[in-house]
Amino acid sequence: MDILHLDNQIFDIIHSLSGKSQILDLFGIFCAKYLIFLMILVFIIWWLELKKTKPSANWPGLGKRKWLDLFAVVLSVVVGIISNYVISFIHFRVRPFILHDIAILIGFPMSVKSFPSDHATLAFALALAVWFYNKKLGWTFLVSAMFVGLGRIFVGVHYPIDIIIGAIVGLVSALVIRWVFLKTFLKK
Repeated sequence: MDILHLDNQIFDIIHSLSGKSQILDLFGIFCAKYLIFLMILVFIIWWLELKKTKPSANWPGLGKRKWLDLFAVVLSVVVGIISNYVISFIHFRVRPFILHDIAILIGFPMSVKSFPSDHATLAFALALAVWFYNKKLGWTFLVSAMFVGLGRIFVGVHYPIDIIIGAIVGLVSALVIRWVFLKTFLKK
């Protein structure tokens, strides 16, 4: 069995759950379309609240460090999304609903590009970048990122491989930016 056949089978299993329960459909739509915005909002609120904390071993002197950490998180996401566009020029794949006669639950996306998933990349880059600074919130974001990915398959706009590669790109982007920041700005 080849990887694309397995990819299609997993897609069929997950997507076949849509349209059977209004509650599950609403949850899938929320995960696919809106959960990422909730993650961004929670991140912004968390970051704004940092000014109310006292300096500690993790946050020695807020001010400059706080802005560097914000820049590192944002840069992780930007590097991930740019990487996706480079990858999509090398290997272009259309969305599942274009090749198959399936219902999509969220309307037609702005792009027909499916591989890799920008939503998965953004969600996982944000999650890991936040995890470096706040483990509890980071774990919550990593679980949320998984739901974003599953939601994108559920509603019919991505294959599982799109999500997996998008997640890997996001995680690697956050790791690379963290490494660069540790070497460049955050030397102790």
